[in-house]
Amino acid sequence: MENKEIADIFSHIADILEIKDENVFRIRAYRVAAQNISSLSRQLKDLYGEDPSKLEKIPGIGKDLKEKIIEMISTNALKYYDELMKEFSPGFLDMLNLSGLGPKKLRKLRDVLGIEDMDDLEEACEKGKLEGIDGMGARTQDKLLDAIKHFRKREGRMLLTEADFYADRMIKYLSKSKNFKKLEKAGSLRRGRETVGDLDILAVAKDPQKAMDYFTGHPDVEEVIAKGSTKSSISLRNGPQIDLRVIDDKCFGAALQYFTGSKQHNVQVRQIAKRKGYKVSEYGVFSVGKGKERFVAGKTEEEVYRKLGMDPPPPELREAQGEVEAAMKGKLPKNLLQLKDIKGDLHLHTTATDGRATVEELIEAARKKGYQYIAITEHSKNVRVAHGLDERQLMRHVEKVRKTAKKTRGIKVLAGVEVDILAKGKLDIRDSVLKELDIVIASIHSNFSLNRERQTERILRAFDNKYVHALAHPSARLISSRSSIFADFEKIFEAAVERNIYLEVNTHGERIDLNDIHCRMAKEMGAKFVINTDAHEVAQLGEMKYGVITARRGWVEKNDVLNTFTYEKLVKALKR
Repeated sequence: MENKEIADIFSHIADILEIKDENVFRIRAYRVAAQNISSLSRQLKDLYGEDPSKLEKIPGIGKDLKEKIIEMISTNALKYYDELMKEFSPGFLDMLNLSGLGPKKLRKLRDVLGIEDMDDLEEACEKGKLEGIDGMGARTQDKLLDAIKHFRKREGRMLLTEADFYADRMIKYLSKSKNFKKLEKAGSLRRGRETVGDLDILAVAKDPQKAMDYFTGHPDVEEVIAKGSTKSSISLRNGPQIDLRVIDDKCFGAALQYFTGSKQHNVQVRQIAKRKGYKVSEYGVFSVGKGKERFVAGKTEEEVYRKLGMDPPPPELREAQGEVEAAMKGKLPKNLLQLKDIKGDLHLHTTATDGRATVEELIEAARKKGYQYIAITEHSKNVRVAHGLDERQLMRHVEKVRKTAKKTRGIKVLAGVEVDILAKGKLDIRDSVLKELDIVIASIHSNFSLNRERQTERILRAFDNKYVHALAHPSARLISSRSSIFADFEKIFEAAVERNIYLEVNTHGERIDLNDIHCRMAKEMGAKFVINTDAHEVAQLGEMKYGVITARRGWVEKNDVLNTFTYEKLVKALKR
């Protein structure tokens, strides 16, 4: 078992114990353990293999949890967890993915209304049954129905971050076999869509049959759905379906092109091929004439596109959103953003609010990534659940950050704030404090249900504050549980351009906000961006790539992004 799976199980146990109203200290122990395991830079199984005693050196891991970790590493299961799950209906814990529904509320719904799954909850909301429960009412029902709708829309699909995790793990497993010569992700994962269904992996192998035997023999296989000589499908325990296709090397590029592009993108490519006297398939590009077909390209994707008179569109652009026409005219973005362009992360939280890393730990992690700078931006006081800081607390923390920065070599540290935009557009921190900060990021954490006019006006009024540099996670959505705020984003982007305010692409897997569509719209209006992880622990610094992928899908180029600037240029830009 990987760290992510172990952390997820501990997190689920904490939820179950809270639903059962058990000892608060036990609940906290599992939550802390889950958080600490998630932030580890090394796999627990590797630490255990070196020396089992190393497990107890992990903060929050005592003898009992150490034994449970060893059981999961050794057996890929945990009996205690399996026994707990028997007390609940299948799908019961899925309801915890709904925004605004925590373990305590879920316990109340189960005890009072007998709710056991999403269907029960949906029916209860539609019939107004929650209105008679203390602490709930019509607004709670409306919000839950909206959250259920979004959950159902995503059902059967994974977040991009989850899909990438499983695909990377499978490729790592397959790479251990010397039989495989090439391995590549394909499908919507390679295009970087925010949610992904089944996973597609393409391979070149010396012996295709041995490749299929090795693939279907994966230790975490729950079911072999299909097994053939060139294609097999498996489902993983507690994981997704993965399809493996073994391709001839000479047509690997054609297959990668075919299994990466969206359906409509491939339709357009085939139409171009037909007009030029070619036929395109996953087996290659073929010239068609006199009743004969002759293979003319297919070893690489570039070869396929060039043969059709096209510049090769990057995988993220292959959605039939104008990239085919641009590729034909040589007008694809010339300097599309790349991960290597990012020089720093400008939205980070520490233990001063709801983060799980110190300033020093974030600095060290950023240095290892080769960054020139970072910004520490704690929550402001309105976000009570995140232990937000008031003016005095914030300035004391800023002073601490700046003292730490003076001792730091090789990386610059900015002191800022993620300040809440209140319902009427006023900021949660006084201007007299904001003007003392290096960077001010404004964001919404409440009053999500304001109407379109009021929500738009709220953000525009926040933009009137001359100290605001950026708008964080602009739509305030959570992909699986909370829809975007209802606002006039065209007007917001227009105002951001006029007032030189950067729009954040927040890379957290549940957010990916701005999304690709809004990135494209804002880019065409002349907006500028900042790609931030909003990291609350060291491991989340690694999620920067998902923001870059999303920005690329929105055709965003290097010069459009604030944190591609050198430190000197960044400071000038923030002074405006």
